[in-house]
This record gives sequence, structure tokens and C-alpha cells, in this order.
Amino acid sequence: MHLLQTTSTTLDDIVEPLDLRQPPGDIVVLSFADSDLAGLAAAFAIEKDQLLSVRLAHLRDLRHPMSIDLWIDKVGKHAKVIVVRLLGGLDWWRYGAEALAQMAREHGIALAVLPGEDRDDPRLDEASTLPPDELKALLQFFREGGRENLRALLRRLAGHAGLSLPAREPEPVPRMGGYLPGQGAMTLDQLQAELAPGVPVVPIVFYRSALLAADTAPIDALCEALGSRGLAPAPLVIPSLKDPQASEFVHGALQRLAPSVIVTTTAFAAGGEGETSALDAVDAPVLQAVIATTRRAAWRESPRGLGPAGLAMHVVLPELDGRVLAGALAFKDALPAEAALAFTAFASRPEPDRIAFVADRVAAIVRLRTKARAERLVAVVLPDYPGAPGRTGYAVGLDVPASVVALLADLDEAGYRVSDPPQDPRALLDRLEAGPAAIGLPLQDYRRLVADLPAEVGGRIDAAWGLSLLHISEPPR
Repeated sequence: MHLLQTTSTTLDDIVEPLDLRQPPGDIVVLSFADSDLAGLAAAFAIEKDQLLSVRLAHLRDLRHPMSIDLWIDKVGKHAKVIVVRLLGGLDWWRYGAEALAQMAREHGIALAVLPGEDRDDPRLDEASTLPPDELKALLQFFREGGRENLRALLRRLAGHAGLSLPAREPEPVPRMGGYLPGQGAMTLDQLQAELAPGVPVVPIVFYRSALLAADTAPIDALCEALGSRGLAPAPLVIPSLKDPQASEFVHGALQRLAPSVIVTTTAFAAGGEGETSALDAVDAPVLQAVIATTRRAAWRESPRGLGPAGLAMHVVLPELDGRVLAGALAFKDALPAEAALAFTAFASRPEPDRIAFVADRVAAIVRLRTKARAERLVAVVLPDYPGAPGRTGYAVGLDVPASVVALLADLDEAGYRVSDPPQDPRALLDRLEAGPAAIGLPLQDYRRLVADLPAEVGGRIDAAWGLSLLHISEPPR
């Protein structure tokens, strides 16, 4: 019998108290969702000349009771209207909701405590001071999402703070459709009409959630990069490739657009077992671009780049659809601090060098597709272990030589020029083993290649292998 030692821990013991040091504001919005806050920050950037003072805060920074009390004393009780959007219901922030409810009633502050999910919670209505119809109206702005709806939300909240501004009702954002930077969501007909005739089209498939959160900077940057390379980007917005209606939309859109290359930022595999996906609607290569949820520093410092979950979602599973990894476009990061909001939003920050890398790769593939297959040069790279004879093409659980022989036959049948291909794995290995006995580089070539590397990379080679040979003399002849 094993006795397990247990301890009792409260939230106060786990979370450190934090003072946000925010100045008071007339309109205050608290949320657990980065997408809510980033979208509101983007909406405020357009509306700030019309609005009263606005403050945004992330509820992850207000988990300790002392943090909540400090914030209420410094900010909350001075506000005119407060909106709280809770993920997980009342129990995830009970102390804060109850403290705000009491304070709002004591100071006559308009308070809306709204659910962060699709299900409603009557207890949140009870904590609020605004009437149920108004709570439903405010919640609908969040649920429809998108920058224009969030702009209208801020205008409506200004009315509760004493400033009457015209504000439209929340409008649905299409579940799927086209998109262009600076213009927003549009129909496929409108998107197609905007494309320059005779220019290679590159659809970019991305999630609707990014549009709703006004978090489209990576898509906008890629569109600009592709356009500067003589291509016509055609972004397509969808909720998920697993959604039957969205899949049908993408299938039809690709047939109409007749793309040269397809770029998708959607995660996971789209096709089922033995099934194709909507991305296979046309004969065009599909590149997988990654909008990572991790920080760039973590990606840069990790030998694998993305973390385990990111690799599974954005690399391994999409390969089941036959997608080719193009690389990362953006990483989650803090945006420049907005002093007028006393808040720093987190969103997907496009990385210029990664955007350029992916755009260059797309442009190269477009150029390559203009060549006849027989004129294209294809390299097949196999694993090798020079220090262990007989292990050329070795991989655990895989028959690499047989796969290469089959690949060469497929390339030959598809019209690529394959001269005298080996007929079986043994013949392939015999040819490889009959190559140079010692594979290497002349020292002067090695020096030149190492000197061309970034200093950081050369330093890492030195750290792993000792001297980089830049200062080693030629051996006597």
C-alpha cells in the first residue's frame, strides 16, 4: 500500500499579487482572451479621437485578490462603464466578479459581466448592473467579432459613459469568403474582381478567428510581399477546413481562381483516411505557412524550432495532406505599448525575414512551374552515415532505397527526365557505394563557406566542433 502525501493550496499561495499601475479611465474592458483585447486595441486606434478615455486589462494579471482590490481602488471605482468577459463562467473569477458587482452598485457604475463562450450564465447577468437586453446587445458585438463590430462596441460603451456617438448594431461577419488588406472581408466575386488579370494567383487560406480578432498582420504582410514579386495574393477566410461548408467553399474558390501555388496557414490535416482535401481541387502545390502561437525567442533557441504541439499541428499532420512546409510567418508577441490605453496587446507579429523567405519560395515555385517537367532539376537527398559502412539510406522502420526507386519511377512516368534509373534497391545502393571513397571539401572551399555564414552560426560550429578550421594551415604536400 502506498500513502500519497497531499497538501492544500489556495490561489493566494500560487499567484503573486500584481499592481497594474493603470491610471483611471472612463471606459474599461477586462477579458481573459488576447483576441478580445487585441481587437479592441485595433478598434481604438481608429476611434480614439472620438472616444473618452479607455483602459484595457488582461484578467490573467488580476487573479490574486490583492491585485483585484488594488485595481478596483485605482481604476475600477473611477470608471463610468466596465465590461468583463469571462472564460469558464463565474467560478473562474468569482472574487473579482463579486467585488466589482458590489463596487459598481455602490458607485453607480454601468457594469456588464459577459460570458466568453457561446453558453450563457444567468449568474453573470445577476452580477451586472445593466439590463438583460443591453447585456445581450453588448455580447453580440463580441460574438460577431471583427474590427468594425468592435469599433461600434466602443462607441456604444461611450454612451454609457455620457458621450453619445452614432453606433451601428452588430453585423455578422461572413463565415467564409475573400479578404484583402485594408478592405476586410468580401465576397469571392469581389475578391476575383480585384485581382490583376494575367498575374499568377496565390490563394492564402487562413482562419476566420484571425479576422474576428483583427489579427491579420501576418496575412497582410505576406500579401504585400507577394504583390511586390509580381504575384496576385487572394486570401480566403474560413472557420476550418474540417467544416463541410468551408471545405466546399475552398474547393469551388480554387477552381475559379486557378492558382499557380496555394498557401495555407490552417493547422492539422484536412483530408480523412483515403480522402483528399479541398486543397486538392486544382493541380497546384500547397505550401504550409505557420502562424505560431509561441514567441520567436523560444522558436529561435529550440533545436526543433516549434514546440511539440506546434510541430504536430503545423508540420506533421499537414504533411498527411501532402502540404510542403514553407516556414513560419509570425510569432505571438507583445505589440508596441499603447499609452492611451495603458495596455500592451499580444498578437501575431509578422517577421519580415520570414515573410520574405516564404514569398521568395512561392515566387520560385511559380517560376519553376513555367518550365517543362523534363527541364526541371530534382535532387533526392538520402540519409547517410559515412562512419558506419553499409548504412547508406538507413532509417528506422523505413525502406528508404525501395522508396527512392519507386519515386524515380513515378517521376519518370510524370514526365521528368530520369536517366538510367536503378531497377531495384540493391542496384541503387551499389551505385551510391561506388561513389567517392572519401567525401569532403577542399580546405579553401570550407574556409570560404564558413566565412560566408552569419557570425552567430560560425560561433555555434566552433562551440560544437572546436575550431572552425579558418586558421588551420594547408597540410604539407
